Amino acid sequence: MNEIEYYKAIESIGIVVSDEMKQQFLLYKNLIQEVNKVLNLTGIDDDEGIYLKHFYDSLLISPMIKTNATVCDIGSGAGFPGIVLAIARPDIHMTCVEPTTKRTTFLTRVVEECGLNNVTVLNERAEDIIDTYRESFDVSTARAVAYLDILSELCLPFVKLGGVFIAMKGSKGLEEFDEAKKAVKILGGELLKAHQFNDDIMGERYNLEITKIKKTPKKYPRSYAKIKKTPLSREAS
Repeated sequence: MNEIEYYKAIESIGIVVSDEMKQQFLLYKNLIQEVNKVLNLTGIDDDEGIYLKHFYDSLLISPMIKTNATVCDIGSGAGFPGIVLAIARPDIHMTCVEPTTKRTTFLTRVVEECGLNNVTVLNERAEDIIDTYRESFDVSTARAVAYLDILSELCLPFVKLGGVFIAMKGSKGLEEFDEAKKAVKILGGELLKAHQFNDDIMGERYNLEITKIKKTPKKYPRSYAKIKKTPLSREAS
């Protein structure tokens, strides 16, 4: 996917492309390529790969995010989907949560150089900031960070009642949900829709839209060590 194809593709899913947005995406792409030479941000840093596998893939969830929503990207990494969504959707406010200092330094640089005033970057672990941000976002999302039972415990506590957690998953997304559905239920979530997407290069993908139907018990999330050792779906069975 080249630059021209990318903008046509995102317009087809409802993104209003401006000249400023084009400049921001070009600068962001160049920064990824520059910094990736000295810091392992991503294994994909060619132009076509960035436009398709990072930028376009990140924006597939945009139609699920309401106008002026507050969004939390857990484990933001190099900014996928958080920074990509913030550029394409200036109406939303994005909070990028990333525990690795080198990556948050990169994210902060992108925010400053692209002039993004709708982004907050937090150099924190999700479970360490939950007391401040519990059930305060319209949307939480994460892309390929962990298995869904682990991810749900990190992401659902941040979502308001009536909000959504969007889990960006690969071809085994439905299998992961089947294994994680007990955890999702305990945490107050319910699968609204599994959005399937097929691409010759990216393959099959699922964006799982999980709505928050009841408050998450305050004992969650546990420490990451406990979550990883005993995922909630396993503990609850």
